Amino acid sequence: MTGEPGHDGPYSSSRIGHGVPECCASYSRLVPPSALATGRRRLQRLLRSLVTFAPAPGRSRRALRWVAATAASLIVISVILGPDKGGMGLLGAMSAGGGRDFPTRRRVLVGIRVGATVLACQAIGLLISPWPLLVPPVMTAMTFVVVWFWHALLTGPPGPINTVFAGALGVYMGSLGWTCATLLPITALAWALALAASLILLALWPHTAERRAVEAAEQAVEAYCQQPRPDPWDARAASLSNRLRSQAWIAVDDAWHVLRTGRTPGTVPLTAEGRALDGRLRTSHLRLLERLQAESFPSEHPEISRHFNLVPLGLPSVRYLLRTAAQSGSQPRLVAGRAAGAVALAASVAFLLSPIGHPYWAIQSALIVLHMGASRADLTIRAAHRVIGTAAGLVVYVGIVSLGPGPWTRLGIAIVAIYGLEALAVRNYASSVVFVTVFGLMLTPAPSAAHTHLLITDRLGETAIGVGASVLMIWVMGRRAPILLVRRQFRQTLTRLLLVLDDLAKGLEDPAGLPPSRRPLPLLTAGEHDGSPTDLVRAHRRDLVFELGRAGAILSSQRPDDPESLEPWMRVQEEVSRLSYDVVAATWRQPGTGRAAARIAHRAIAEMIDALPPISQRRIDPTAVAGTVAVIRAEFLASA
Repeated sequence: MTGEPGHDGPYSSSRIGHGVPECCASYSRLVPPSALATGRRRLQRLLRSLVTFAPAPGRSRRALRWVAATAASLIVISVILGPDKGGMGLLGAMSAGGGRDFPTRRRVLVGIRVGATVLACQAIGLLISPWPLLVPPVMTAMTFVVVWFWHALLTGPPGPINTVFAGALGVYMGSLGWTCATLLPITALAWALALAASLILLALWPHTAERRAVEAAEQAVEAYCQQPRPDPWDARAASLSNRLRSQAWIAVDDAWHVLRTGRTPGTVPLTAEGRALDGRLRTSHLRLLERLQAESFPSEHPEISRHFNLVPLGLPSVRYLLRTAAQSGSQPRLVAGRAAGAVALAASVAFLLSPIGHPYWAIQSALIVLHMGASRADLTIRAAHRVIGTAAGLVVYVGIVSLGPGPWTRLGIAIVAIYGLEALAVRNYASSVVFVTVFGLMLTPAPSAAHTHLLITDRLGETAIGVGASVLMIWVMGRRAPILLVRRQFRQTLTRLLLVLDDLAKGLEDPAGLPPSRRPLPLLTAGEHDGSPTDLVRAHRRDLVFELGRAGAILSSQRPDDPESLEPWMRVQEEVSRLSYDVVAATWRQPGTGRAAARIAHRAIAEMIDALPPISQRRIDPTAVAGTVAVIRAEFLASA
């Protein structure tokens, strides 16, 4: 995975058995010192992660608003139906948090889609409950579909865990006699109440998502523009400038997306604050353009008046996202495949070993580790945190139930635990799992001490099953995924770059040269296409900026799994990023400028892509790829 050892590699006899007892020397012959050192480093990393709390400014305040909506829903339902049945609405209430970091309009749309999916999954679980043999294959298929769509459409936090878990809980509740007619209304009511409460809270703090996005864009642009123009011969300074430029452009692009998906397409902001945020972002965007133009084409000024209505507008269309996610070797397919494989194994083992227990906990434990995309090392640490946090949570739960809390007290403790989960989830995962365990058990009836003991045993055993299944999938599935994901993503980025170069070569970047009926609308949002050439120009630029951001994210997330193979790809990323942003700067020049240079660069990149082997196990030289891109960039700037 990390390359073949040299002649003096980890199995060299000169590295074995010096100054250690014979038994240890024998062990060293089986486990090379490099492996022992790697094991020690991983153990140290795990121990550090258990005691480290990452900074998350503002997380506690946002968690308070998120949990307030959930708490309001649970309390209202508990008043109507009683606290025991009120707890059954937990998943419905938490599902209303889908899209919680989006502006109001998009949050409503995402909340409705997530809520409908939760109800559908829970209904499927209830319907297949009488046939245990159907549970593993149906839950596996449900996991793959939901996780794939979630990641393909970039739905965002809190992730697909509750959505799929609704199906697993439906299976369990069906075994206790609950039906669609008795459980789904509670889930639907809890979801509707929580969504309404969240929208009321959002109305009290309007434009929160938009303000946060604009502030992030302003900070990123400021960091980039304050950086002195790098000396071309200073590799470190050039790399830093390239990174800051990418972060600034992507932040501005994301902010436009947030602002324009927060209102009806084709309209202007209705409030003064909304219009002020639009103006602030436009100012930052213009400042970024001036700096970008000064680096790529220092003798010219950007052509603002004709091109500002062609700015990228955030995420690509749904069709584009689904098409790229469906391609072989995509990250959504890898994440969904691992999660589905872990659920299949966990569900099968849990139902075989404990047909009358709580096998849905095994499914939950597998999902909670693998519903997100990360490196194998990070996912393995997450799995360890899951086991350790569950054990600690069980101890806390035993202490709580020993005090004999009543139904309303249990509900109150569960709400506090949900807040602990949300506040700590990104700071220290093991601590957040403690709260997950507490609120999950507090909402599970335990009529006697014997039942409580059985509940604890089931929870610990099925957590071990789920985590074991997830760790197995982590290390068995996609062992060559890091390098293949990176290669696929850079090919995708270069393909998007070809389209923008083709637009430049054909002169399609000039809206003033088209008849009025074919000119683009200045407020057209992502995913809207009227079929005009300039509308496609906008889409091509948007997709290029999106793929540049995704390329950096994938490379950063996969490097820990294969640092030796992926280190050379850092230079490829830098060269592709430099060329791409030079091309973006060229789109803001006088219409028709540099068409010949665009044609030459288009031809050179197309030939380079055609010469690359298929994305497979076959090795290629990333240094040669980076060198080729650097030459194309130099020729493009000289010719343009």
